[in-house]
Amino acid sequence: MDIQPREIKVLESVDDIQERRGQVLSRYSEFKIEARHKRDRLEDSRRFQYFKRDADELESWINEKLQAASDESYKDPTNLQAKIQKHQAFESEVAAHSNAIVALDNTGSELINQQHFASDVIKHRLEELHRLWELLLSRLADKGLKLQQALVLVQFLRQCDEVMFWINDKEAFVTTDEFGQDLEHVEVLQRKFDEFQKDMASQEFRVQEVNEQADKLMNEGHPEIETISTRKEELNDAWQRLKALTLLKQEKLFGAHEIQRFNRDADETISWITEKDLVLSSDDYGRDLVSVQTLQRKHEGIERDLAALEDK
Repeated sequence: MDIQPREIKVLESVDDIQERRGQVLSRYSEFKIEARHKRDRLEDSRRFQYFKRDADELESWINEKLQAASDESYKDPTNLQAKIQKHQAFESEVAAHSNAIVALDNTGSELINQQHFASDVIKHRLEELHRLWELLLSRLADKGLKLQQALVLVQFLRQCDEVMFWINDKEAFVTTDEFGQDLEHVEVLQRKFDEFQKDMASQEFRVQEVNEQADKLMNEGHPEIETISTRKEELNDAWQRLKALTLLKQEKLFGAHEIQRFNRDADETISWITEKDLVLSSDDYGRDLVSVQTLQRKHEGIERDLAALEDK
């Protein structure tokens, strides 16, 4: 069986060739545009992923610092100075990290302005980061304030304790029943009391300082206002009680001094009378004019001393 080869059309007209060429060039042009669009989309995706990575890292860092800023270490009054120093270092670290959110702001704004396909996501993410950042700054400031408030409270209470200790110590001094067994002893006690009064005058300045500090803290709205008010009242009550006891002690010492001085004068008077009584009871009236005159002069001296005693 003879097979006749099929005729194949290998030649085309010029118009056909031009048409085919136009189709190829058009498809090639479309492909180039699609490739450029694909490249642009990939670049946009790359930039978005970088933004997302940086945003995730910053958010993670902020959340970590939020936990640290939210602890209540200020409630423990020990080592407050060290805690404040640590907090100041914490504040410096946060301040130094502020450039991270500025950089993200710039990147995000640039993407949004270029009408990035994820503009809505980027905008929402920036808003959330700013919310977290402001929350961190707020808690940081709040913790710093509470640490300072805790420190000034500890200092105030220490001042109160020191003054109260002094008051209690001096209250024991002014309530003793020791008023001296003789005039010399009373005068020793009086000198001690005079020194105590000098100390009390200088201590009154510290009492005023505590009151001024208490008023300042209460006017500033310190969270422990009840504790401060109570300690202020206790201190002032103790101070007024000490002043009253001091006045009473002063009166008793004065009375003791008067009694001991009277006893001394009485003893001296009795001793003098006893001594002079021996002279008066003597039967010696002189043996001659000279001796009589001598005895008269002695007697006149006794009468003068007696007159002086009567004035006492």
